[in-house]
This record gives sequence, C-alpha cells and structure tokens, in this order.
Amino acid sequence: MTVTRPQVSVVVPARDAGGHLPDALGSLQRQDLDLCELEVVVVDDGSADDTLAVLEEASSRLPALRWVHHRTPQGVSAARNRGIRESRGRWVTFLDPDDWYYPGHLAAMLAAAERYDVDFLVCDQVQAYGNDRRRVRAPEPRRHVPLDPRTGILPTSRSTMVNYVQVSSRFLSRRVVDGGLAAFDEQLPTAEDREWAWRLFLGTERYAVVDAPGYVYRRAVPGSLTDVGDARQLGFLEAYDTVLDRLRRDDLPQYEPKVLRDVLAVLHHHAARRSAYPADVWKPLTVRARQVLGRFDERVVAQQVAALGPERVRTVRKQGVSL
Repeated sequence: MTVTRPQVSVVVPARDAGGHLPDALGSLQRQDLDLCELEVVVVDDGSADDTLAVLEEASSRLPALRWVHHRTPQGVSAARNRGIRESRGRWVTFLDPDDWYYPGHLAAMLAAAERYDVDFLVCDQVQAYGNDRRRVRAPEPRRHVPLDPRTGILPTSRSTMVNYVQVSSRFLSRRVVDGGLAAFDEQLPTAEDREWAWRLFLGTERYAVVDAPGYVYRRAVPGSLTDVGDARQLGFLEAYDTVLDRLRRDDLPQYEPKVLRDVLAVLHHHAARRSAYPADVWKPLTVRARQVLGRFDERVVAQQVAALGPERVRTVRKQGVSL
C-alpha cells in the first residue's frame, strides 16, 4: 500500500500553551490548502495546563492534526526535533504556539517552494506588540530567485540572512529534513536558532527569499526568554563556539570575522542590560566570553572591536569583558 505524503507539515512545540494555542491552530484553517494535506504535529512538552483539551477540541477542525507527549518537559529544541521526526510532509515548517500565520501564507510558501525547487525558503515576519503590528523584512533584497545560501552570510559589517534567525520564517524541503540539517542542537540552552541558521546556510545548495503573507511573532509575552536574566543566556556563546568549530572543521576561515562580529554584538546587547543579571550569572558569562574571544586571531579581534565602535566597546568593558 502506497502512503501519500502530506504536502506540508507544521511542527508546533507546546508547553503550557493552552492560552495562545487556539489562535495558532485557528490560523492553520485559513491557509488556502486542503486541510487533509496540511499535517499539524504538536509536541506537548510536559504541559500542566489545558493544552491537551485544546488539541482535542481542535482535532474536529484539523483532520491531519496529531500530537505526541513528553511526560516531563525536555525543552523547545527536543520538542521541535520530536515533531520533525514525526512529520511526514514534503515540506516542513514551524509555528510556536503563541504565534500565528496570516491567511494564505502556507499556500504562498508551498507555491514558491515548488516553483523554485530550493532546499529552503525564507519569508518576512510581522511582530505583534499587543494590537500594534510591525513588519520586519528579511535582509535580502533579491526576492523570488534561487540563491547560493553562502551569499546570505557576508558581509561582516551588517546584519545578513544568517542573522535573521526566526525559526518560523523557514520552509524546509524533505531532503533537508532527511539529511539531518533540520534538527536543533539540544545541548544548547538558548540561541539554538543561531547555530541552526548557520548550519542551514553552510550545508545547503539553494534557497530563496519570498514575499508571502507572513507569520506573526507575538512579542512582549510574560516570561519570554528574551526578558529573563538567568544562566540560559550563556547559550549564545555555546552556539557561536559550535559554529566556529564547524568553520574550522570545514576550512572556512573567511567566515570567522562574521562569527566574531555577531558574538560582540550580542555581548553588547547583554552588557547594555547588565542590571537584569545577578552576579552569579554575569561573572560566568564574562569568563566564558573571554574564552570564546580567545579562540580568534588577535588581528581579527582588533579589527572587529574597532568596527564595534568606541561607545559600545566602553559599555562592554565597563561590565567586565576584556576586549
């Protein structure tokens, strides 16, 4: 018996998501796709709220909705990876439970994916602050044309596609999934999306940036990781350490200044909000930062520190990080 693949699989990691999940699932009904061809894989990551009840109620409207459970929470990377393994679609994408898609978004992404025969697509996002909506464009002006992913890494001097790390902006082919490039590094406490983006841009052959209705990223959610000041914030250093390992393994020294530039930019971000971190978090962060910076050639460090600018350098140094 031949098993027909769904056209699209949407992976939704959900932990205690009952409050927002109805909006996310509701948006999937308005994607201009045959709902039997739209597989929705929700990974309930040890929820203690009414997430299961929301899923049971939504199953009558989404015929290809499936869910699996983690008895205890394993983290968003493990949840996404479980969803990836469970997915069967020809194309795989992601939706966090507090976000949603604009109507027709997935149909537009699917049409573009089939037209350009790429490894993955990237779209713009819309950030939601309460009732306020702000469109954020992916930093690539060339639209609707297949591109070499490595052209999305440089130049070092500005944000590029490899810095545009929003997971839900990606639409991945099954060959990327089967090749292992879609999986997230479960050892990283945070910033797994940064390492993941680098891996996609280094490991694939063709991608495209497309105009599509977009997905909506809900900002200023209470308890969001971007607002906390605990030890998980060290994750960005581990993520970039992993990227640097990859570059050296594959003999790609031309991208090392870009990695360093990104490390310095994120360091400045954290130094500027130093008051959010207790001393027992900040001190290990500064120690680990010095270790990561010490892996780069001194001339590259000097160049990128100079490019950071004197005001930002003072902010970082003032908080105990030697540059």
